[in-house]
Amino acid sequence: MRAFVTLVAAGLALTACSTARYEFQQAAAGEPEAQVHFVQYRTIRDWHADNDRQLFVQSADRQWYQVDLFGPCIGLEYANRIRLDPKDPAGTFDRFSTVILKGGERCKVASVKKAPPPVLVQKPKAARPQPSQA
Repeated sequence: MRAFVTLVAAGLALTACSTARYEFQQAAAGEPEAQVHFVQYRTIRDWHADNDRQLFVQSADRQWYQVDLFGPCIGLEYANRIRLDPKDPAGTFDRFSTVILKGGERCKVASVKKAPPPVLVQKPKAARPQPSQA
């Protein structure tokens, strides 16, 4: 009985994890360059990488930023943590900054633009097959 309850709980946990995800929208084409201030004081609230050339960062004021990189940043989409390295002593993260991965990989930032907040997308639940009546 205990094994059955554990199995059901694990199944429900996996189902809950896989039913929703965030979808990020691109920044507007004419959006001016932006800056994230005081990153050395932990003003980054959240971040998400969809691929190895782009990163979305949320600041403490809940504003999202789209960070485009000059080239592929190998391992970015699988990274557990990153470091945003500003190039000035004031801690302003902008297009002159660098993203550093855990293994030491340094990725140069091409642009930082304000982006709209992500949209929560629900996956449709699979229809359960009906038992056939013979």
